[in-house]
Amino acid sequence: MLFPIIKEKFLSLIDKTLYLRGAFIILLPIMLYVDYVTPKRVESFYIILMILIGVTYIRTPLHLVFSGLLAFARFKLNDDLPFPSWDVFIFQWISYFLISFSVMTLLQKYKAQKTYLLNLTTVLANSLDSRDEYTAYHSENVARYSKMIAKELQLSSRVVEHIYTGGLLHDIGKIGVPEALLKKPGKLTEEEFEKIKKHPEIGYNMLKIVPEFKNNGVLDIVLFHHERFDGKGYPTGRKGKEIPLVARITAIADTFDAMTTQRVYRKSRDIESALNEIKINSGTQFDPEVVAAFLNIFEKRRDQIVKQDNNIKDFE
Repeated sequence: MLFPIIKEKFLSLIDKTLYLRGAFIILLPIMLYVDYVTPKRVESFYIILMILIGVTYIRTPLHLVFSGLLAFARFKLNDDLPFPSWDVFIFQWISYFLISFSVMTLLQKYKAQKTYLLNLTTVLANSLDSRDEYTAYHSENVARYSKMIAKELQLSSRVVEHIYTGGLLHDIGKIGVPEALLKKPGKLTEEEFEKIKKHPEIGYNMLKIVPEFKNNGVLDIVLFHHERFDGKGYPTGRKGKEIPLVARITAIADTFDAMTTQRVYRKSRDIESALNEIKINSGTQFDPEVVAAFLNIFEKRRDQIVKQDNNIKDFE
């Protein structure tokens, strides 16, 4: 249980390159000074500095320069460790360089994989939205609103990212629902609605083979975004805090965008009416804490959000 938490914190930290670079600049003179006045050599100081270099700098020449300077400092700062022969010095230089270069390469692969996954997610979401002109950009809107709520709740940057991805994919299971049902202009029969209600499980089964989605909350969003706070939702009937927070967030974003977007079976509602509906259903359909955060967003940034929504509609 502890390792996933540490991993999550570390991955969240490496996205803050500016902070890490600042930490390196501050720690460099401190560690060199401590090593200078310490009788025993502190090799771990140099390893930590090379790891920081690998995390914060992506230019190989900088790695060569820093590793050479630190290898030189290691032998020259303390009289207890005399300067060695050049072959030993070069070996130490290469060792430090390989530490930073390996860290940099691993992080580049991680970031490339993250970009690829986000691009693939966007393509999947767009392919779903393109099936119905009335729900075009629905997934993107839900992802955007969910991200706003997550930031308002002061969740970590990594969780915010995962919620955005989950918002893009929340309705992916509708790919398995007949198009005639999605575009039906009239009221659905009970049997037809039961088929629609299968889309969270369909989406979950589609995405559960993706390793990255197993632990980051995306599967929770896809499976539970139609659960209700009072336990009357679907597909499992979970209630209250039994529903993962990421799904409680997406549920509000999904409902708000559905209400303010024109559908084949009804006209769109104005923003004030939709916000009032969210407020009325606080504590029954929706988590009151998440509702409060969502309403607070509109109090602070209403004009900006409305303008952005209008721009999207104009593009359509």
